[in-house]
Amino acid sequence: MADFRDIFSERTAAVQVEVKDRSAALAAAVDILCRNGKVLDAGKLRDEIVRREALASTGIGHGAALPHVLCDEVSSLMFAVLTLKQGVDFKAEDGQKVDLVFLVAGPRGETAAHLKLLSKLARLLHDQDFRDNLRAASDAGALASLIYRQEQE
Repeated sequence: MADFRDIFSERTAAVQVEVKDRSAALAAAVDILCRNGKVLDAGKLRDEIVRREALASTGIGHGAALPHVLCDEVSSLMFAVLTLKQGVDFKAEDGQKVDLVFLVAGPRGETAAHLKLLSKLARLLHDQDFRDNLRAASDAGALASLIYRQEQE
């Protein structure tokens, strides 16, 4: 799997994003992911994410969601991270509203790398201190630094 610095950057991070619901959170995450310049069609990517989310919630508990998709609208594996100003209902099994969103997208055919990344991020998001630090991040740079630091540990 690629290093976080190869598939994520400060440009694809945002803090205290204001959204009213899950759909708006997903749309905001796609918009933020598009900042990396590797998304071929934002509208189609948004449709793919919504379609995937309709199959089953990507709310993984503890206020975190990990929406993900393999599709033709991205040229390489990538992810975006955003903290939400207020939590929104993602239909997570624990019933908690989500205020941490990690959107993962990769091209079809990169299933193994996609699954490795999802697994790694899910493990990180089950760490209370990591989640608390993400929520406390003051800006995108601080958020990115926290994520990069996790890869070194």
